Amino acid sequence: MTADGIARWVGPGVSWISAMRSRSPRTASILGIALLACALVISRRVDAFTNAQFYAEDGSKWFANAYTYGPLGALDLSYNGYFQLVSRLGPVVAAPFGIRSAPLVYNIVGLLLQVAPVAYLLSSRFDPVIPSFTARVVVGAVYILMPSTELNVDITTAQFHLLVLAFLVIVAAEPKRWYWSAFDVAVVLLCGLSGPFAYILVPVAALWFLIRRQPFTLLLCFTLAVTIPIQVYADLTSPRLHVPLGASLNNLLLIVSNRIILTGLFGEEGGTHVFLAGTSHGTLFSAVIGLLSLPIVVYAAWRAPMALKMFALTALGVAASGLAAPLVSNTGNAWAIMTVSRAGERYFLLAQVAWVITLLWAATRLPRPWLQRTGLAVCAVAFGSGLITAWLYPPFQDYHWAQEAREITTATPGTKLVLPIPPGGGWAIDIRAK
Repeated sequence: MTADGIARWVGPGVSWISAMRSRSPRTASILGIALLACALVISRRVDAFTNAQFYAEDGSKWFANAYTYGPLGALDLSYNGYFQLVSRLGPVVAAPFGIRSAPLVYNIVGLLLQVAPVAYLLSSRFDPVIPSFTARVVVGAVYILMPSTELNVDITTAQFHLLVLAFLVIVAAEPKRWYWSAFDVAVVLLCGLSGPFAYILVPVAALWFLIRRQPFTLLLCFTLAVTIPIQVYADLTSPRLHVPLGASLNNLLLIVSNRIILTGLFGEEGGTHVFLAGTSHGTLFSAVIGLLSLPIVVYAAWRAPMALKMFALTALGVAASGLAAPLVSNTGNAWAIMTVSRAGERYFLLAQVAWVITLLWAATRLPRPWLQRTGLAVCAVAFGSGLITAWLYPPFQDYHWAQEAREITTATPGTKLVLPIPPGGGWAIDIRAK
């Protein structure tokens, strides 16, 4: 072989090795940050992994249905107006590990879905969208650190974290590798089959296509659109419970102020420390806070990066949907309940994250460096104050799942078992042992 031939043969290999080396620091950084995100999520409720318990529908619906019909047989069941495929897949993943390990596997699945948006955001797919890697780390940190007891690791609410991942897929740069294309389509398809999110994401994806003109976005739009008739059918066959809203301007002002603006800025859940509901002139102060926040919102709508605008639009869609058809009480007056409690946290998490990111972005647009540093410092101190005072989440109620699992596996055929399921011991599942 001639020298030229050797060079031609070795050259591609050297280029490939160099490319791998250049990607290694990025891969190591993403892996390290993802592991740190996992550690932060786990640290807020360690018992979810050291003494795993079912939470709400994790046991009363997903586990119970999978036990009765088989994990695969329960995949096509709708519940409360929606197909919720991602929650139904938890039992499929857990099946090989046995009944005793089911709650732990569910929580691990929930953890991975909760952290996945951070890893995706830091990948090369977002280099053209948000060039600053540091800015993406900050965005991921706000998302992971924003308190939400209701959305921590369980698979019942994992669909909301899947929504964040699906949004990132839509606004990311077009995939250049087949495996990225397959991953993106799979994510948006799973999201569309795991709740009502296609109704929100289809307009967002269509608008993103009109702005960026990426052909692959049309495929994502079509994939999401296909899931809408399926969700409509689910709503017809298992209607969602509708109760009186108790809607009023007074409640709306308190919800926006308490559940989005203040809770987001101070990094806490509704009604923890900084809130106006129940205080003297609470509605008036809420209106003032809303008016003071409005110029920032208008400025962001005018000048913010397009990806931030799209995320804010998605967050607005989720919050509006939650206000239009919330499920926080079986007796009604949902808006009044949401003004004075943490109920419905899942509806407001994205709006809280969008609000804080908007504040941080607006601080960087101040005209003087010292003003920028001051604005960022104020946001960081306010946000950190809530994290310091209420880092740990209340542990799951311990109903001794190991013992309950033994009862299920050893019960004679035809036995009816009623098992307590948190929160508050108010949930139960009826299982006929096979």
